Parts: sequence; C-alpha cells; structure tokens
Amino acid sequence: MGVNMDRERFIELLGRFSSKRVLVVGDFILDEYLVGDTKRVSREAPVVVIDYMESVYHPGGAANAVQNVTAVGAAAEACGVIGADHYGAVLKGILDHRGADTSGLVEASEITTAVKTRILAGELHAQRQQVARIDRSYRIWRSSAPVEEVRRRAVEKIDRADVVLISDYAMGVVPGPVSETLIAAARKRGIPVVVDSRFDLPAYEGATVATPNEVELFDAMNVKKRDKADLIALARRVVKETRLAGLVITRGSRGMLVCDAGGRIERIGIVGTSDVTDVTGAGDSVAAVVALSLASGAVLVEAAEMATYAASVVVMKRGTATMSPEEIVFARDKQPVPLETGDR
Repeated sequence: MGVNMDRERFIELLGRFSSKRVLVVGDFILDEYLVGDTKRVSREAPVVVIDYMESVYHPGGAANAVQNVTAVGAAAEACGVIGADHYGAVLKGILDHRGADTSGLVEASEITTAVKTRILAGELHAQRQQVARIDRSYRIWRSSAPVEEVRRRAVEKIDRADVVLISDYAMGVVPGPVSETLIAAARKRGIPVVVDSRFDLPAYEGATVATPNEVELFDAMNVKKRDKADLIALARRVVKETRLAGLVITRGSRGMLVCDAGGRIERIGIVGTSDVTDVTGAGDSVAAVVALSLASGAVLVEAAEMATYAASVVVMKRGTATMSPEEIVFARDKQPVPLETGDR
C-alpha cells in the first residue's frame, strides 16, 4: 500500500491549493439534465411519457475539471473550443459564475457545443433515475483556425500557470499542436503537466503524470488481457515509452495503482464505501486534485492519496459534482487510512 500521509502534511498540501493557478486545456462539454415525472404509458409505443419539469446544467469534460479546481479555492484558466450557440453561452456563463477565467474559450461557428443530455425520470416524490442519454459531440481539425487560436491563447496564459491540465475527450483540440506546444513550454518553465486522456495516451510524450482509469488504459494501449499482472506490466511500459514521471490509475472499488518513472508500484486503497451514488465526472476530479497537489509540492503517491479522498466525496453526490476543502478534510478525518481492497 502507498505510504499514508500524516494529517499535518495532508492539511499543508491542501492549504497550498488556494495560491495555485491551473491552466485547463482540452474538450469542454455541457452536461444537461432533463428532469420529469412519469405518470402514464404512451398510446403510441410501449414507453412511459415523461412530464417535463426542468432543465439543469453542469460543466462536463474539461469544464468539470475547471469547476473542481475553483471548488477547492484555486484559480482556473479555461482554454478550449465552444460553439457560438446557446449551449456555449450557458457553459461559459456557468464557468464565469464559478470564478474561472474563460477568456481562453474560443467560440467557433464551425461546431456546435458538445452536450451530453441525460433524461432523469421517476414517479412524483421518488428517486429519479437516468432513463436515456443523448450525446452531441463535435470533431474539429487540429489544423483549424479555432484550434490554432486555442494554442495561441494557451501559450499566452501558461506564464501565469503553476500547472497545466490537459483534458482529452477525443474531439480534436488535443492531442496535437496545442498539447505538444504546452508540454514543451511547461518543461521549459519547470511546471507539471497532468494528462487526462482516455483514447491516445502515447501522444502525450514528455508530460508529467497521466490519470487514466484502468479500462481506459487497456483500451488506449490495445491490450486485451486485463488482470492485475497485465496492468502493472502495462503501466511500466507506458511510463517508459512516454517518458512520464508517473501514472495514477483509478480502479473504482479496487482503489488506485501508482507507477513512478522507475517502474515502482504503490497501491492506494479505497475511502468510504464502494456503494457509490454516481461516478460521473470523478475522473475530472482526480485529474484536478493530482494537478494541484503536484503544483503544491506533493510527490506522486501523495498526489494520488489527495485525489483518493477528493474522489470519495464526489462519487457520493449525483451528477458532475465537486468537493470543498472542508469536505476533503472531513473524509480524511473520518477514515485516516484508505482501506485495503484485497486485490494485491
């Protein structure tokens, strides 16, 4: 198991977050929740009719990483592409309200804003369940004018940043010229680059740390066998081939596996219960806290431990949630040592 931090060190690192600025670059998504009541079955088809009540919006993708950064008191710079449309205005407005700097968001007429629409329904006064999801995504060329403008704005902003967080949802902004330029600039400045990519991890050679989940890592590297030994071997291979300083691999109810540049493995158990409420956006929370922890002087396993406690708060909330410093401290005080999962 990973070396457990004492409370003083934990609080010290968390306290440094408020003085840090994170440059978040990547794919910005709006999560839309359509909420309604189910009262009858349709005469047209064997489906329930949902009486619409309200629409609720939350930031998703890179935008969720941004709101997680601001939720713990740090400053966030948002750089990416949104559509010149209603949903883009909604997303930008939410991030502005969260206190983020959105001057790096480029409005592009070529695309529509990426939206994930979840329909939540149930009987009146009952717990509403997700019954369907509709995704509207864009694909934009890496050489397009909006992406080049993102690169230009990000380069301008990196001089003020303490860490760069790249959020890749395969929409075209990253990887490519934007991420390559930022990784080179960050290395020159001596600040960390954290990558959250579920599709193309090898494209981020020279970054500091990547934070994939276990399934994403196997898929990204086209590895079919998926037992514990395969995961460790794959982590060591990825670190070596991409020149990463480390990997923080989230494994759901089996905790985290951390691999450093030398191939050394640490395991971090779980915090709280494995009966989670909603894992939506938990990966964005992990990436944000790992980035802030590294910027605050944490070593890799400390950053992973900080993220474990943060994620334990987020997964007990519905939707793309955030966590406050007070909630993270409460989680740590309630369970000072993550539980071993028995998955050695």
